[in-house]
Formats: sequence, C-alpha cells, structure tokens
Amino acid sequence: MKDEDWEIDTITVWHIALNDLQITPHEFTLAKRKSLSLQWPPTAPADFLALARLSSLANYPDMRQAYLDAANQRTDCPIAYETARRVGFSQMRHGYEYITYPIWQKHYAEVCTEHSRGIEFKNPQVLQIADSNAPAAIDELTSDEWIANIRAILAGDKK
Repeated sequence: MKDEDWEIDTITVWHIALNDLQITPHEFTLAKRKSLSLQWPPTAPADFLALARLSSLANYPDMRQAYLDAANQRTDCPIAYETARRVGFSQMRHGYEYITYPIWQKHYAEVCTEHSRGIEFKNPQVLQIADSNAPAAIDELTSDEWIANIRAILAGDKK
C-alpha cells in the first residue's frame, strides 16, 4: 500500500484485524522488518502477519516430513504429536492425504506459533505393565546349582 492509502479507516481496519489475529509485539516487529525488503508490501493484515508466523516455522522440523512421520505413527517430536492429536490420530492413519494434509498444515502452523510463544508440548509417557508370571533371569550361580542337581539325578544320586 502506498503512503497516501493509509487513511484513518485503513489504520482502524488493520488494527482490528491484527488484534483479532492475536499478533504479538515480536511478530509485528519481525513482519515489519521483513515487509521492508519485499518488492510489493503486503496489502492485507493476514499477509502481513504471515511474514512473521511463517518465518517462525523455520525453527521447526519440515512440515511435510513431520506429516509423513505422523501418518506412519512415528511422532517422536512433541510438535508433530500435538499436531497429529489436533488433526486426529485415526484421521491421520486412515484418512486421505488430500483431506488431512491441509488440516495438518493449519494445525502445524498453530502449534509452532504456540510453542514459539512458550507453550510446552510433551509426548505422553508410555507406561508398561510388568508380567509378574515371566520367568526371572537366572544368574550363573543359580544355573550352576541347577546343572549340578540335574547331573546328580542323572548319575543316580538323590538329594
């Protein structure tokens, strides 16, 4: 937009839109700095904000690779796990990619933005139940004792 296009109505609309989009001061500064180097500056508040939010994705795993890992149930990254949770694990496993990937793109950007603002995501801790009927590991002393007993039985000695 040209300088003469910035009337009070335009400023008010941008103010309302950027507040509705929940822009942070850091995002505003980053988007402002990036917009100065563009040949054509953004003409919509959402485009302006995208300059900051899409650059924040650069600090995270590749969106496409994270999607493929999550679709194959490999969610070691907490960001990918949270995104898959929001999309839906069943949808990720069984849904068509042309449906799930656009949803993934939306949620992945949201999760990355939330994480960059300080929200921590964690993968759930998997608890395993021990099998109480499983045979105990036998140490060398116990195995030597059992072998001696078996040899004694086979030799005809009864203990």
